[in-house]
Amino acid sequence: MGLLLAMGYMLSSLFGIGVLLIPALVQQIGVGYFLITLTFVAIALNLAAFVILELIEMTGDDVEGSVKLFLGKYGGLATAFYGIFTYSALAAYVLAAGNQLSAWLGGVPHYWSALFFVLAAIPAIGGLTLAALTSTYLSMFLVALMLFIVPINLNFDSIAVPLYGSISQIPLFISLVAFALAGHFSIYEVRRLIRDEKTNIRVFFAAFAFAFLSYAAFGITTAGTSPNLSELSTATLTQIYPPFYAFLVSAIALLAFYTSFIVVSHSFTRVFESYVPKKTIYALLLLPVALLYMLVREYKVLSLTTLVARLGGVSLLLFLALACFAHNKATEKWKTNLPRPISKILGMVFVAAGFIGLFL
Repeated sequence: MGLLLAMGYMLSSLFGIGVLLIPALVQQIGVGYFLITLTFVAIALNLAAFVILELIEMTGDDVEGSVKLFLGKYGGLATAFYGIFTYSALAAYVLAAGNQLSAWLGGVPHYWSALFFVLAAIPAIGGLTLAALTSTYLSMFLVALMLFIVPINLNFDSIAVPLYGSISQIPLFISLVAFALAGHFSIYEVRRLIRDEKTNIRVFFAAFAFAFLSYAAFGITTAGTSPNLSELSTATLTQIYPPFYAFLVSAIALLAFYTSFIVVSHSFTRVFESYVPKKTIYALLLLPVALLYMLVREYKVLSLTTLVARLGGVSLLLFLALACFAHNKATEKWKTNLPRPISKILGMVFVAAGFIGLFL
């Protein structure tokens, strides 16, 4: 049972809004640049996973705590980037859920978003077992639907996606893919569910490999379905699919948002549970999300893709850079399997990718 919970929890952190925003950018950059960029980011994130695993094993603490332990006065940056990532991710899930339900069932997106927010917050602020159970069963259903929807997309193929398109959107795409594929914050939670280190590694990389292949298949097949694909691809698919297929694709989107909301929220609350009262944690979690949602929905400060990539993706890249520098610092006193130069170079790569994604 523990292995199933761990796999479901890991998959929940890898299937969220990011994969559903990918097809619109695939149309712009082309299939070739998409696969090259996806592979590059996947390799970097795989190396980062070894960094995170070793930090957790050395300290026995969660990801954020492990980074802060080795970075000293610079550790506050880790908390800041982690907070920005969390708030942007949760606001994006709420925003996208409203858009998806409105496109599928009609009605005002505001009301649908409010309903989603309430229903997702209940298991999110519960214990690890509740969060893991909820995300496990829903993610299994999500994975089954994802496998089913890819061949359906082929039946609705209507445009030819270029092999190589514009390179101007590649920096934004890198940040978006990093946001989508980085389930690294869940590694510590998986470790709490399964104590065996080798099994933890297998769970992460099995889930990551499946997510990588699913992203490639979903991104390419969905990009060819409509010349007017919106940034939230499933909202467009709902409009062009017959009713039953529209139900399936909407279910995929909503399950992705819901399970990811639970996983990200629980990881955030767990960081503060040892020294902050629960009511305060919930306020720290939910109130900024509601405020950011209002800024995006009401004042159009950011688009959904920009919110996810330039806030969530960039903050995640910079957090991973700090993790790499923390690992590099740890190698001064600890024996590690990952060579010291690799973590330092990897950290510099993440810094460069973060600033490129933010300004270009």
